Amino acid sequence: MADLSILEQRQDKRIQASLSAVVKVKENNDVAWKETADVISISRSGAGFHLERKCEIGQILSLLMPSPPHLRCYDHKKKLYRVWGLVQHCYPLALGGQTVYLVGVAFIGKFPPHGYRDNPSQSYRICGMKEDGLWKITEAQTPFVSRRNQRFRIRIDVLLELLDPEENVLWREKNVTENISSCGAAVFSNLKLDIGNCVKFTSEKHNFSSVAVIRNCHTGKDANQRLHLEFVNDEFPINEIILPVTASR
Repeated sequence: MADLSILEQRQDKRIQASLSAVVKVKENNDVAWKETADVISISRSGAGFHLERKCEIGQILSLLMPSPPHLRCYDHKKKLYRVWGLVQHCYPLALGGQTVYLVGVAFIGKFPPHGYRDNPSQSYRICGMKEDGLWKITEAQTPFVSRRNQRFRIRIDVLLELLDPEENVLWREKNVTENISSCGAAVFSNLKLDIGNCVKFTSEKHNFSSVAVIRNCHTGKDANQRLHLEFVNDEFPINEIILPVTASR
């Protein structure tokens, strides 16, 4: 199978964390705010944390936190690590009886991009990775438009099964997702099926199984076929997935 994404080429390992960070956001030249966030996952190239306020995908923000030295790309001896990040996802979830946002950022370096000071509302996207393990970004031509159910670009091992009316297995295939949301997924598959066919989608790791309808299928430039599935009788537990870095475009 061809390489899925530049995001999957990184070698650093995310770890679960329990530390606080001061997050600063400048929405435009007139509106700025900061909040203390609970960091729950971190690596050299990104972090995931909870915020009370919503961020926009493609937005630039900064974090100041006591990051472990081995997870820093610079300023290893300083007490606090300041790093700029690009928002890759912002997903609402219930926590402690209130709604908070699970935010994932891709670390871009010690300084914001050129032009940020003049236009902090500019939207950006990832375009590669630098030699130091931080992300390259470029200006986005248009602001990111969120899906109704946000999709996370991540590989999950899944089992697809085609059943007859008596629920006998006609065939099964183990493969991986290209992306997934609470209501559906895009799955790599070598099987030729028709739009409207139903399959059983199972993720053993996440203890999830649902009948899924094939809404579309296509072959990408990498010559790999994707099945686009809609879950019928359950929602995938997307809040179990902690992604410091995901593709936004």
